Amino acid sequence: MTARTGVSTLRKTPEVRGEGLVLGPWRAADAARVLEIATDPATRAWSPSMRPLNTEADALTWMSERTANADRLDWAVRDSASGLLIGRVGLHRFDPGCRSAEIGYGVHPAHRRRGVALRAVTAATTHAFTTLNLARISLVHATGNSASCAVASAGGFAFEGVERSSLDHGDGVRHDMHRHARLATDAGAVPRIGRTPVAINAGDLALRPWAPEDAEQLLAAVADPLIARWNPRLPLPDIDAARGWLASKATGWAGGEACSWKVVDAATGELRGSMGLRCIDPIDRAAVASYWTVAGARGRGVAPAALTAATEWAFTELGMHRVTLAHVLANEASCRVATKAGFLLEATIRDSCLLRDGFSDEHLHARLASDPRVGLP
Repeated sequence: MTARTGVSTLRKTPEVRGEGLVLGPWRAADAARVLEIATDPATRAWSPSMRPLNTEADALTWMSERTANADRLDWAVRDSASGLLIGRVGLHRFDPGCRSAEIGYGVHPAHRRRGVALRAVTAATTHAFTTLNLARISLVHATGNSASCAVASAGGFAFEGVERSSLDHGDGVRHDMHRHARLATDAGAVPRIGRTPVAINAGDLALRPWAPEDAEQLLAAVADPLIARWNPRLPLPDIDAARGWLASKATGWAGGEACSWKVVDAATGELRGSMGLRCIDPIDRAAVASYWTVAGARGRGVAPAALTAATEWAFTELGMHRVTLAHVLANEASCRVATKAGFLLEATIRDSCLLRDGFSDEHLHARLASDPRVGLP
């Protein structure tokens, strides 16, 4: 333990990435933000461990105790873009025999109602099941804490019952509490989080979520023979099919399985192409990229720029470790796009893509979060 900061350095806290946030070790510089969390009325009401904190010195002691406790794995939750402390999450009451633990969390008052608690709990739950090999995680809260109940339900923690007079919240009343739990064997053991569609800036280009009013523009774009050649599910036969395609993109965002964008000129809004991330896997932290470019925009670096921007976003905002893409061998232009965007060729996959004239081999490319960053063309 360091005498100057009061924060233990004896126990290494693993870094865990979630959607738009990073779970990591506590720092001495966090004391002021920890105190802001602790002195908030909602925290005072529902978090007994933080209730005694009244000074930054108290906050330092609190962080030190949670770091040094061998029966606890405690994280500071930080915004992945700014590094700002926005909350906390931790696993405690470990039972090695039953492979179980309990989870607790809190959010800075300025960052509530933004899905921080759900995303932090999901990241910690993923780590617990996949890395720590836990079988069960419990979550408990006072029956009056409706916000925590909503997080539990959205995070896939099944309601198991009410424990009477179970929690002491310092008000002279023994509160009933809800008990929730999530099992590693539950369907969809790690919950997917529905995402609000977001835009991405990419220099002279912009990646904007597809919208229902884009149906006619989409239908015209995918009538291009080259798009149809390499994308067996395109072209779309009529406006209803275009609307269905757009609806599927909205469903992907809502379910957390995929993210998709129309690629446009940042100045004029003119359509340049399409960019997508699908098969998003929060356990293996992997996704698959796909893209196409309209005829008039080819050869201008549109696809490499869009692919680079979406991939960097996947690494920083979704916490992905690996993004892959595949293209049929005859599509040499797509191979050049992958190379320009830093995707290394890893394999040739035999008869893996069914085109209109039969099965084709594909090149498999991949880029890792640890690979060197690639500048936009």
